[in-house]
Amino acid sequence: MTGLDKILEEINSEAKENSDKIISQAEEQAELITNAAHDEADVKYREIISGAEKEAADIISRGESSASLEESRSALSAKQSVITKMLSNALEHIKSLNSEEYFSLILKLAEKNSLPEEGRIAFSAEDLSRLPKNFEEKVNSVSKGKLTVSDEPANIKSGFVLIYGGIEENCSFEAIFRSKQEELTDRISQLLFKN
Repeated sequence: MTGLDKILEEINSEAKENSDKIISQAEEQAELITNAAHDEADVKYREIISGAEKEAADIISRGESSASLEESRSALSAKQSVITKMLSNALEHIKSLNSEEYFSLILKLAEKNSLPEEGRIAFSAEDLSRLPKNFEEKVNSVSKGKLTVSDEPANIKSGFVLIYGGIEENCSFEAIFRSKQEELTDRISQLLFKN
């Protein structure tokens, strides 16, 4: 081997050694970068999964709350509907009583609501046409004052209106039910829905 060949061989050997070193360093760096990227991707993956799980849990929780609220609303609506229907049925039952039972109830209401003074008692046109004989005497036997049956029908469906001077007290069953609706609703609710 000549001196030139030896120099070239040394240069080649040195170049190969340098290139092997550079390649080795590059591979090490590539591995470090790859590992760091994997670690970063793994962290991001876990963050995304954790965030997605939390979001899914929140959505499920909101859905359950919404469903529970809707269930409560539906139950309340159904209860109110049942109560309204019962009150309506009770009112219709009172209106459909035979004359004797109906006017017996009227007498009890007149006794309770009359004032100790002179006044008039007015009925709907329908009730006025079916008043029992001697009703004025009967109502005055229970009233706290003296009541005269008005010839003019009151603008009500059932019950009566007491008139004292310019003051009217609406004792129609509809008005009584309206004024007592909350109390009646509470009582019916307790009877029907004990839990």
